[in-house]
Amino acid sequence: MSVPLGDIIWTCFKPMIKIYLIIGTGFGLAKINILSVEATRAISDIVLTLLMPCLAFSKIVGNIQDSDIKNVAIVCLSSLLIFGTGLFGAFVISKTMPVPKQWRGGILAGGMLPNISDLPIAYIQTLDQGLVFTEEEGNKGVANVIIFLTMFLLCLFNLGGFRLIESDFKYNDEESGSTEADNYEPTQQLSIPDENSSSELSGKEAYGQVQKPPSSASPLENLSRSPSHNHPPSIASNPTTVASSPNGYNNPERSQPLAYTQNSQTGSLRMRRPSVSESIRTIDRREMPPEDVTHLIREYSNVDQYGHRRRSTTARSTSNDFGELPRTSTRGQSSMERIRSSTLTRMLTSDATVGKEDIEDSGKGSLPKWMRKVRITKYFIFFLKNCLRPCSLAVIVALTIAFIPWVKALFVSGPGIPHINQAPDQQPPLSFIMDYTSYIGAASVPFGLLLLGATLGRLKIKKLYPGFWKSALLLVCLRLCIMPILGVLWCNRLVRAGWLHYDEDKMLLFVIVLDWGLPTMTTIIYFTASYTPPDAKETVQMDCVSFFLMIQYPILAISLPFLASFYIKVKLKA
Repeated sequence: MSVPLGDIIWTCFKPMIKIYLIIGTGFGLAKINILSVEATRAISDIVLTLLMPCLAFSKIVGNIQDSDIKNVAIVCLSSLLIFGTGLFGAFVISKTMPVPKQWRGGILAGGMLPNISDLPIAYIQTLDQGLVFTEEEGNKGVANVIIFLTMFLLCLFNLGGFRLIESDFKYNDEESGSTEADNYEPTQQLSIPDENSSSELSGKEAYGQVQKPPSSASPLENLSRSPSHNHPPSIASNPTTVASSPNGYNNPERSQPLAYTQNSQTGSLRMRRPSVSESIRTIDRREMPPEDVTHLIREYSNVDQYGHRRRSTTARSTSNDFGELPRTSTRGQSSMERIRSSTLTRMLTSDATVGKEDIEDSGKGSLPKWMRKVRITKYFIFFLKNCLRPCSLAVIVALTIAFIPWVKALFVSGPGIPHINQAPDQQPPLSFIMDYTSYIGAASVPFGLLLLGATLGRLKIKKLYPGFWKSALLLVCLRLCIMPILGVLWCNRLVRAGWLHYDEDKMLLFVIVLDWGLPTMTTIIYFTASYTPPDAKETVQMDCVSFFLMIQYPILAISLPFLASFYIKVKLKA
């Protein structure tokens, strides 16, 4: 029985209402500082390392069979076509339209890599209510989306797609780099309240406005002005801001806070970011102005003005007053401490902490010199390292289990799965693993959409390159209007070639055509911020990517339901 067109249009538009409500909720939580930048990054890392891998494992093991190997290959081929088409279109636009030279690589990444994760999963999970697709078909569709996501991770991380974004950034050399004397502007000195005072530090004071010490002050004189135990805990516990003695606050000549470190590589003095804000409770932050893209850059930035990787806060807090890092040894560290501080852990537990330096360092300390001299070795080691990412590893393990029927029978039961002795509750022996992963993984998509809304809520355009709006709008039209047409043609070709069939593979065909009409990945914001120095005066890249992302989602609210309605009614003949 044919479904009326009006019902199909409403069914395809309803998921967008849910998606945009969740995005709007994240937007609002960011505006009232409940979903702060730090919270956003923490939740993002949780999604990356736990929630999404659990979702991938449960959906693939439960819905992919050994007979679906051909479909997995088709998904991989389709993803390469999607990435290649977007890359080619972005390349043509970058050569023929006004695009700033500082964002030539970013526009290629924005055109190539779509948001294949939360959006299509949320959309499909709303459609599997029985009118168009069944719940079983919806679960299989989610599994196919996750395979698309794996190809996305492969291109972005393993094959170095992030280098397109990183290549836009040109950093200062040691001669042209600005010093603290050049950037110094007189500001009000950080004041410390009396014991009887009930006043609190304001938001700006929390980030530590300090004065430059006089050039005549010697290191020993500065050292003598270290904090005493009589200071309030919120200031005395600050590892980077050193105040003078209590009497020094009334003496301008003695009141010289020490907030300087020495870069061992460049020899230049650099301001340390005070951690006074760490003494402010999370609930107190909600009374401060909303955090914007500047706070996002400060949180995600991994480089200084010279392009060197920024030292961690832990490393800075263990430095002495002259900025020199003590020579630490892993001999006295526990296994867990070594794991937490390793480069591999940093790479695998966050989505925007990799760079060219990680490629160059791959294999150092673990491979002999003669092997490292082979140029391809470091790329191969870097590729293998990124295969250990939780989501990629979960997909590899899940596909291995799904393609071996007698192993899959340990986790799930059903038609086409060999029968083995069941547990006392008449469930497969390892069904508790499926219960765990499905229960945890269910939180992945809502959290992902909340983070998307919070990120969009912080975007701010300071200055736009002349004529760039034309290029951005054209690329958005390519992604959301023209590429869906190519996706429909590609699916028609798959059916004509006999690889897929409308009756048996309608969910897979729908997933493929849906992924041709998705917006740019949100991760491009985090990568751009990670390569931007926190003290950068011009943020051309952030301005371009912010504008490019913000104009996509109003158009997506119309283009995606239109694409879904057309394909379900005309091609799938619902």
